[in-house]
Amino acid sequence: MSIEMEKENLIQYGLKVFEEIGANEICSVCIRSGNSCCHGCEFLKDKEGCQKRNTSCMAWLCGLQKLYFKEIGLLDDWEKLWTKIPGKLHRGDVTPDIVKVKTLLKVKHINKNSGKLMADKFKTFVEDGGNLEKLERRLQHDFVMEKL
Repeated sequence: MSIEMEKENLIQYGLKVFEEIGANEICSVCIRSGNSCCHGCEFLKDKEGCQKRNTSCMAWLCGLQKLYFKEIGLLDDWEKLWTKIPGKLHRGDVTPDIVKVKTLLKVKHINKNSGKLMADKFKTFVEDGGNLEKLERRLQHDFVMEKL
């Protein structure tokens, strides 16, 4: 069984999940510290973040988010949600207007404050002189290597 959704609704659903689990708090730390997961993207505004998300932007998680999603037990389900979305690894959006997903995520049990706590750890890391961009790249590398 699958669920048909409009592409824009799927993007909004992803943003809603980020807000519900507090993952947007982590993005805020990166944005305020001048880091960006999307170097060179025309829709990225310095210190403001993404101005126009597409399905590939929504599906992709940086290393910091992957760490958080793994800690709350949502990483595998998040990746499964986006498995069949065309073009999810590219900035150009080639996703059709109507998409099919197998299931939506179960996030009601996840405390939004856990995202804030993770964001606070990253904020402290930056305040103590840590380089968030290097940490993100290292985590991303580790997650890729873990899959191999």
